[in-house]
Amino acid sequence: MKNIIIVLTAGILLTSCVGNKKIAAAKQKLQGIEAQVQKENTEIQLMNREADTKLEENKIDSIILGKIDGRLGKEKVKLDAAQFKVDQLTNLLQDKKTAKKNYKSIIVPVLDSLQKQSDKYAERLALYMMIKEGINVADFKRFDLAAFFGPGKYQIPEDKIDLAARAFEPVVDSLIKFSNKYNQYPRTATLVILGFADGTGITEGGELYYTLLDELRKPRAEKEELNQKLSELRADELIRQMTALYLKKRKALRIPKNLK
Repeated sequence: MKNIIIVLTAGILLTSCVGNKKIAAAKQKLQGIEAQVQKENTEIQLMNREADTKLEENKIDSIILGKIDGRLGKEKVKLDAAQFKVDQLTNLLQDKKTAKKNYKSIIVPVLDSLQKQSDKYAERLALYMMIKEGINVADFKRFDLAAFFGPGKYQIPEDKIDLAARAFEPVVDSLIKFSNKYNQYPRTATLVILGFADGTGITEGGELYYTLLDELRKPRAEKEELNQKLSELRADELIRQMTALYLKKRKALRIPKNLK
């Protein structure tokens, strides 16, 4: 009988010891995952601050900031969900009895799910690098519109198209280079083009005056409205020229047509 009791006692102690080791390993694993989640949250916060600073410095506008916030926001939602699961498991693991009771049914599957998400950090890191580089290169570039447009004009004449293309080429090349570097991700380049009216003024009753009224679909308009419409038409022309240049380069470099 003594031998049986000793053997049973040893078996119980052995089972308890293995259980404690599993709980300890789960806690250690969970701590590593939580550290990873916090690290990524910090990275996202820093990128958000950098983007906000760019906005304050007038190097990006609210449209681009919104796209950056949206992309980072999706990752933040995933991290918040992961942190919620981490907190749940942390509470379960605090009490040994509760931990052992829920080890196989809750702790193991949730921990495995969190580990799979953590293992994909390298993929997310590349995404963060793409966003961060996008923030760093985002800037306003000034063009001398007088070199492309004559006074009161909003279309680039044929004899100035090559000049405009040479001016726009660095911007288009940088977009293509950036896109090719991160071709594993869906990406959209956003160009915010601001056109400006010139100082010559718009003569009431002139050809340009009536052209702008037609564009505005109004019988009369104030000076500010006319200048705004002239600026918009010039911006549209710049977009058209940049798009044409991009399409030309895309064809020459055999870039996939689904690139936007």
